[in-house]
Amino acid sequence: MLTMLNRILRPALKVRNTQLSWRHKTQIRACAASSATFQPLEDCLVLNYGGTAMHLNYVWLRDHCRSAASYNSSTNQRNLDTGSIDLTIRPDDATVQNGHLILTWPGGHVSKYSLSWLAENSYEGKKQSTIQPRILWNSHIYEEANIPSAKWDTFMSCDDEVKKFLQNYLLYGIAFVDDVPATVEATEAVTQRVSLIRETTYGRMWCFTSDFSRGDTAYSQLALDRHTDTSYFQEPCGIQVFHCLKHEGTGGTTLLVDGFYAAEKVRQQSPENFELLSHVPIRHEYIENSDNHRNHMTGIGPVLNVYPWNNEMYLIRYNNYDRSVINTVPHDLVQRWYEAHRELTTELRRPENELWVKLTPGKVIFIDNWRVMHGRDSFTGLRQLCGCYLTRDDVLSSARCFGLQA
Repeated sequence: MLTMLNRILRPALKVRNTQLSWRHKTQIRACAASSATFQPLEDCLVLNYGGTAMHLNYVWLRDHCRSAASYNSSTNQRNLDTGSIDLTIRPDDATVQNGHLILTWPGGHVSKYSLSWLAENSYEGKKQSTIQPRILWNSHIYEEANIPSAKWDTFMSCDDEVKKFLQNYLLYGIAFVDDVPATVEATEAVTQRVSLIRETTYGRMWCFTSDFSRGDTAYSQLALDRHTDTSYFQEPCGIQVFHCLKHEGTGGTTLLVDGFYAAEKVRQQSPENFELLSHVPIRHEYIENSDNHRNHMTGIGPVLNVYPWNNEMYLIRYNNYDRSVINTVPHDLVQRWYEAHRELTTELRRPENELWVKLTPGKVIFIDNWRVMHGRDSFTGLRQLCGCYLTRDDVLSSARCFGLQA
């Protein structure tokens, strides 16, 4: 797969790295005040700024003009019809003035781009930046961080408390709110401080115990190994919320494992295994056939998901219970895939990577289901939990509205 991708990209890279002449004389201009130089080539303008050489395609530059005619700054939406741009367009003139790149296009239209905006939004800039800053952890790292839980009363009335909660959630993939009334209604209220609730086949707010009312091992008293939920959705649920309303018995301690921490270990130790797990698609499946519920869901995707431009992880899809028949992997890769999967599983199951938390009435946990796995040990007695899934987009939107990077 990667070989094919490299074959596709290689010709384009060769053209890009060749200094071709175009209808205007190729030149290098500098602006001492902004420490920027640029060189117009046949297919792009090369801008050197802040120690980075950015290759800016001409159609891309015209498409991203921020003039009032091309872009509505009040709605942050594009006015320009991208389909109307001449694909052979070249600027008639280019200059750098007062921290801006200024281009004059055929017909006289002028585009003005902040150099810092170009540095932030160019491919080269994005390749060097991180979408989501994180602190990867094992049990020791997390416990040493001594992260405080949010408090119900403050959380429900103070935006600063919500902001701190979201910051912890973004960094560690888990966050807690304490002293929440042990009711479904209070649990619902606390989740809605940060996001909309995502309704699924399990309902909107769900309340369950070990009664096997659904065709899932979670509805039992059995121990559950570490896993991510809804791996059988094409888009797995982003956030998992749990609140233990009652437990009259023993056991049932919740297990948490940072999947990104374990996957990063694999990347460092065996880059080829990491690459295999991040490219080979695997099916997960949920089949339920009972008197009250009939479901057959399938989700397909690699175990590890990374952004292709910077190789940053953004999702892990790991659930040994729900993984379906492996029939998406060619014969010559099957053995290698199992070996890579075994290395990841070994890292996930290291005792030092396990964080055990006893959920009690009043303690609500928010889990990044795209990153942190959860499980539990077996238990006795009546154990009643409620919770829900939250829409990931809305949680991240809430964080951005507080000025957090997400």
